[in-house]
Amino acid sequence: SLSRAHCFPQVHTHTVVAMPPAQRRVLIIGGSFAGLAMGRDLKSHFLVTIVDAKEFFEYTPGVLRAYVKPKHLDALTFTLYPVIEYRME
Repeated sequence: SLSRAHCFPQVHTHTVVAMPPAQRRVLIIGGSFAGLAMGRDLKSHFLVTIVDAKEFFEYTPGVLRAYVKPKHLDALTFTLYPVIEYRME
């Protein structure tokens, strides 16, 4: 005699999880004016990575003024990480 399993084979269902499409990436070399502006403009379409030789931004033309007024240096430089990670969101 045939068992019920032979007449009605078990159907295995598999849940297919759709993976999100891979986000395109862009690498920006330089974290000065143009690099930061491009990172800001491209962040909504790409996963942006900004690479710079320094960990800080420096407004170079103003450095000469800092020789005369050393306290002015704080207005000319800032650390890049917080700007890139938090202000560009």
